[in-house]
Amino acid sequence: MKSFRRLSSSVLAACLLAACAALAQTPAQPPPQQQAAPAVDEWIDNFDGKALDAERWEQFSFQGVSGGKLKVEEGRLHMRGMGGSRSGVRTKRSFTGERFIVEGTITKVEMPLPDPNEKGESLGTAVLTIMFDGSGRNRIEWIWTSEGTFEAWSVVDGAGERLDNRKLATRIKNPTLGIVRRGDEFLFMLNGQEGLSKTIKNMPRNFRVMLYGWSSSENHWDSVRVVTAK
Repeated sequence: MKSFRRLSSSVLAACLLAACAALAQTPAQPPPQQQAAPAVDEWIDNFDGKALDAERWEQFSFQGVSGGKLKVEEGRLHMRGMGGSRSGVRTKRSFTGERFIVEGTITKVEMPLPDPNEKGESLGTAVLTIMFDGSGRNRIEWIWTSEGTFEAWSVVDGAGERLDNRKLATRIKNPTLGIVRRGDEFLFMLNGQEGLSKTIKNMPRNFRVMLYGWSSSENHWDSVRVVTAK
């Protein structure tokens, strides 16, 4: 099992939001401690209402049928999709930026319902997705499975590529998955620790966030957070 490299919140924020300026400054520049902190836009949903916030989220499917179970209860979003589908919820807001952090905290992921057409048992999955279009042909996915393993995927023009080494796993029961973008570099995070980073070129600046589980997986989400540079 590969260990995750920790990034402190201050280092992560600096990596994400600091301007790409050289360390050496001209004498006219103020010292670093006097410079204003970079402006950021933070968007958070803690699912603390009695129902999914219709101004923030919409049900969405980009493969297979839509539907399934969805409810908000005790500060968590509970979802179970439909067999053979990629359906869940997507932010209504479209975010913009080449530098951002997207985090989703999961409290539970369960096995999918039995499918008589499939051989063997399928893993349950909870998927944090950055969607760069409405069709799902361009997206980044960070996946936690019911076995505690992780998968990182990029899909560019409909062609999927698995990015991890199939050795990432954790015993943490309620992980916070994070995707950090720094230009063409994408970092896949667990609780503020870096699992891996990959270069994925020419992804658009506009994106939405989607939460789902493959097929009939049931997954429970505690919160979602998006931070972009203004």
